[in-house]
Amino acid sequence: MAAEGKKSRMTNRDMQAAERKQQILDTAKRLFAEKGYHATSMRELNKAIGMTEALAYHYFPGGKLDILRAVLQHAQEERIARIVAFLEQTFLGEPALGQTLLSLIDGIAGQIQNDRDYFLILIQERNQLEPEQQEALDALTIQPFQAMEAYLKKLSVRGDVREMDFGMAASQFLSHIVVLIVQGMIKGNSLQKEQKQRIVDYYAALWSR
Repeated sequence: MAAEGKKSRMTNRDMQAAERKQQILDTAKRLFAEKGYHATSMRELNKAIGMTEALAYHYFPGGKLDILRAVLQHAQEERIARIVAFLEQTFLGEPALGQTLLSLIDGIAGQIQNDRDYFLILIQERNQLEPEQQEALDALTIQPFQAMEAYLKKLSVRGDVREMDFGMAASQFLSHIVVLIVQGMIKGNSLQKEQKQRIVDYYAALWSR
């Protein structure tokens, strides 16, 4: 019984520690996105959390850089998995190219905007990651490009698009719309219907047989 009681107390401490760490990450993500990593001090971060500096260093011994890297890595696999699942659902049944591209623009915009702070930090502070961390991130982020490449190959077999470098085509389209979405997010606006249709028409014409 005593052993079970001790185990229960340790579990509660572990849960409290996990909640504290998540609180630090959530607050840091907001501040880093709003002000930038370099403009956010540990003192400001601790004040926003209501935590002593010593306690923050207890959870993240490497300080602010340790926190930034944890923010960028936290649930990364889950984020990419959601995007890939969205792409696969969009491609299900091999719908017409134009409608698919419109759905991709809207869906990816939603994915990015739902986690706006994370993506802003990733774009601005990616170079703060260790090389092996950047490689691991790259290995994950290539998955959406692979999913679209497979879709374009199927369309080619069906005769809907011409033979081409499908990997390059997927990279060009996805990179293009992500840049436009992020630019709009930074400026506080979003892609308009006419702009989205212009993008779709451009790629549909570019890839047509």
